[in-house]
Amino acid sequence: MPKAKVMLLSPPFVKAYMRNARCDFVSNSGTQWYPIWLGYCGALLEKHGYQVRLIDAPAAGWDHQETERLFLEFKPDLLVVYTGQLSEENDLALTDHLLEKHPCTAVFVGPFFSIAPQQTLAKSKRCALGVAGEFEYPLLDLLEGGDPVTLPNFLRRDGAEVYANPERPYLSGSVLDNFPFVSDFFSRQLNLSWYRTPSEKYPFIDIMTGRGCYWGKCTYCLWVYTFIKGQTYNVRSLENIIEEVRFIQTHLPQVRSLMIQDDTFPAGRAGDFAAAKLAAGLDLPWSCYARGNIDRDTLVTMQRSGCLNLHVGFESGNPEILRAIRKGVLKERMTRFAADAKAAGIHIHGDSAIGFPGETPASIRETIDWACAMRPDTAQFQLMIPFPGTPFYQELADRGWLKNGAPDYPEVDWVAMEQWAKTAYREFYLSWPYFTEVLRHPYELGLKKAKVYLTALPAVFWKQWTVR
Repeated sequence: MPKAKVMLLSPPFVKAYMRNARCDFVSNSGTQWYPIWLGYCGALLEKHGYQVRLIDAPAAGWDHQETERLFLEFKPDLLVVYTGQLSEENDLALTDHLLEKHPCTAVFVGPFFSIAPQQTLAKSKRCALGVAGEFEYPLLDLLEGGDPVTLPNFLRRDGAEVYANPERPYLSGSVLDNFPFVSDFFSRQLNLSWYRTPSEKYPFIDIMTGRGCYWGKCTYCLWVYTFIKGQTYNVRSLENIIEEVRFIQTHLPQVRSLMIQDDTFPAGRAGDFAAAKLAAGLDLPWSCYARGNIDRDTLVTMQRSGCLNLHVGFESGNPEILRAIRKGVLKERMTRFAADAKAAGIHIHGDSAIGFPGETPASIRETIDWACAMRPDTAQFQLMIPFPGTPFYQELADRGWLKNGAPDYPEVDWVAMEQWAKTAYREFYLSWPYFTEVLRHPYELGLKKAKVYLTALPAVFWKQWTVR
C-alpha cells in the first residue's frame, strides 16, 4: 500500500514577500532565503518513504491560482502550511479554500504560527490542527498513525475550543545527524535560481549546522522566545557537516556559496568548522550569521577556509539601547571586530535596526553614523518588528508604544522612523566611500548588483513601506 502524499506549502502573498527569514517582510532588495524548516521536514518524511512536494510560492512567483492548480494536481493526503505573521489572514484563507476544493488533513506550522498558535488556529474554518515548535517528528508521528489528541507539540481545534499538548524536548545533535542532507532535498524540489541575496554569491544554498541560539537573550528575537527558546544550541557533529559540504561541492557544482543559517555561529564552533573544512580540502565559499565579537585569529582561520561573508546584527549605535535589548556585546568590541574582519579579508553584511525602546532622533543618528563609519560591505537598516511573545513586544504594549502592530514612541513615530531608514540607506550607499568601492570592484558592486539597486530605488526615495 503506497504511503501518504505530503505537500509542504509556503503560501503565495504579495510580490517580493519573504517568509523564510527570522522576520517576514516585503524585501526591498529581492532577497529570498530557502524554506529551511520545511526543507528539513520534507527530507525527514522522504527518508521514511512518504511522497513529498515542497511548494515555495513567494520564491517561485506563483500566485493563488497556480498554487491551487499544483495542489489539485498533487492531491495530498496531508497539507502542511508554513504561515507568516504579515500574511496570516491570507494563509488561513487560502488553506480553507484549498481544503474546500480537496478535503485532506491540514496542519499549520512554523515560527510565526508558534507566536500565538491557539489564537491562529481558532481563526481557521477548515484546518483543525497545528504544531508549535519543531514540527518534523510530530508530523512523522501523525503520518505513522499517532493521535493528535496526545501527540506532543500538537494543537487541535474542537468546535470553539483549542487544546494544546505539551511540547517534546528539542531535537538533539545526534538526532540531527541522522537527518538527510537538506541541500540534496532542496536541489531536487526547488529551482536554486529562485534564491538570492545581495551579500552572497549566486546561486547559493542554505543549511543548518545547529538549532537555537547559544546566546538566546536578545529581547526582540522571534525564534528565541517562540520557537526554540532560550539559550539552546543543539548541534550536528563536525563530521556530518563536512560530509554535507563535500556532497554540495561534488554533486551540486552550480552552487557557488553555502549559507549557514544557524541563529548565530559562535566563535569556537566557527573556528572548529573552518579548521575541519581546511583539513578536508574543501574550497566551497561559505557565510554565516555571527555576533560581533569573534577574535582576530579565528577570523583569519575562517577566511583561509573560504569564509566569504558574515551577517552581523550590530543593531544600534547607542550604548544604552544595546544594554537594554541585552545584546551582550559592547559597541567598542563590535567596532574592533568589524576592523578585524576587514583586515582578515571577510566581508560583512551589517544589520542595523531602528525602532528599539527609547529610540530618539539622536539615537537613530548614532546608529547611522556608526554604520557609515564601520563601512560594512553591505548594510541593512531594518524597521523593528515587535513580535508577540518577545520582551520587546511586551514592553511596548505595557508602555502604550504600539500602533497598528508597529513601534510608536513619544519622540519618533513609525512614519518618522521610516524616513530615518530611507535616510540611512541614502547616506550609506549614495556616498563617496561606497562609490570608491564600486570603482574598485565594478563587477561585484556595480554590474552584478544593478538589478538590486533598481529594485530598492523606489523604497529608498518615494515608496511607502509596509506598516504591520
